[in-house]
Amino acid sequence: MAAVPPAAVTDALRTAVHRARAAAADLRWSEPERWHVTLAFLGPVPDERRADLDTRLARVARRHGPIAVETVGGGHFGDRVLWTAVRPGSAAVSGGALAGLATGVRRAAARAGAAAGADDRPLRAHLTLARVPDRSRRALGLLVELLRADVEPLPWTVDRLVLMSSVDGAPGTPPMYREQTSWPLTGTGR
Repeated sequence: MAAVPPAAVTDALRTAVHRARAAAADLRWSEPERWHVTLAFLGPVPDERRADLDTRLARVARRHGPIAVETVGGGHFGDRVLWTAVRPGSAAVSGGALAGLATGVRRAAARAGAAAGADDRPLRAHLTLARVPDRSRRALGLLVELLRADVEPLPWTVDRLVLMSSVDGAPGTPPMYREQTSWPLTGTGR
């Protein structure tokens, strides 16, 4: 389950991370069409559970209105993942809106029997930019500094909830993500 940035944001971010990509070409850089904010991981969804899952996710989408966010700066998780943050936008009323959406999605998936496991960690909204091979870990600090300097706030609106599937690529390549369906965030209630 994901939130996907619009093309204008991915285009601007692609330009903003150019210097970091040039400085570390040996990282496994994610292609912009793969960028998304993961709200919840789901395991394989059996056909007999899919309709229930869709109904529950549609209900979650109706309970949440569009969410103003911005993509900015950079950081890393451990020494393996380089990312740019997705945080509440300057016009956001509540900083917890995206986390609330993620919680609703996780609960709906669990009730539909589609959760990949208990994930009660707080949401750390981000777009994964690159995976870092062992030989490149020393460069992480420099890359984060480049991202913090180059990735200025890029505002966007999370206006739909997206069910994505991942399809394994060739050995040594990242999975491909495909949109299965989506629901608009309408905030109209139940």
